Amino acid sequence: MSSVERGESFAEWESFLSESYVPLAVDPDRGAEFHGAIHRSRMAGFDLSTISSSAQRIRRTKRGIARTEGEFLLGSIVVEGIGRLHQDGRVAVVRAGDMVFYDTSRPYHWEIDESWAQVVVQAPLESVRAEAGAELGKMPTAVALGSHTAAGVVATFFRDLARIEQAAPEHANVLADNGLTLLASAVRLAAGELPTGPPAQALVREHVLTYMRRRCTDPRLNVDEIAQACLLSRRSLYRVFGDEGVGAVLRQMRVDAARALLLGDRGRSMASVAVSSGFSSERQFFRAFRWETGMTPGEFRETHGT
Repeated sequence: MSSVERGESFAEWESFLSESYVPLAVDPDRGAEFHGAIHRSRMAGFDLSTISSSAQRIRRTKRGIARTEGEFLLGSIVVEGIGRLHQDGRVAVVRAGDMVFYDTSRPYHWEIDESWAQVVVQAPLESVRAEAGAELGKMPTAVALGSHTAAGVVATFFRDLARIEQAAPEHANVLADNGLTLLASAVRLAAGELPTGPPAQALVREHVLTYMRRRCTDPRLNVDEIAQACLLSRRSLYRVFGDEGVGAVLRQMRVDAARALLLGDRGRSMASVAVSSGFSSERQFFRAFRWETGMTPGEFRETHGT
């Protein structure tokens, strides 16, 4: 974690930004004391960071480009505040929940007039192009992708991944395996194209997983309801999850929910944990829990006691 507190050197913040991403020129809002923080991590095929600060202007100049080895695509998911991104003759007004892409091989600049926070994904341009498909032309920069669009699934994935990475890095590394492919699917959507091949499959899978995470603790949720809600046939749904199986993924989600309840509320009964985790009975809960963890819920609670 790199941070600059109120009243400290703004030049230090500019250095943090340039070291974390690419060489940048940054100007503060002269009307208020400045503060900012960056948390950055390396994932499979891309870097992921969470950045927050007070108002500023960020510029990627020709001089900075000349000092950079390698070219990158950055995707910002706004968590708080509003920003205006300028690149390639376009201006994207990006609000909370939106995603936008920008290419470090060409000049760009951000205008941020108030306190803000973003999750930023950074990947080599060559890697993104390889995933998106050779037929993709110029990168779709400065195009705001709203949270209500298909790309919103990708934005949610990276926002949640950044949160998980700070709490449980080992879990984030497992989830990140699909990250670059999902990023490529959002790039194609920003270009006005429908993803095909692996990017399309990754997007559909994440769409289904997002729905399942939101509903997994409802005991009534089943394969038929998942397929109907995600506009898929049962056959297509099973194809998305392959040998893993959609039922196995749902069971794992419910067991994960049960683990949190077992440790977070040690006075809660097993029957209550079972129902609150999405299981229809204690018997189903015990069988699923032993299958996933190799121990009973009681043994898990005792083993992980404080």
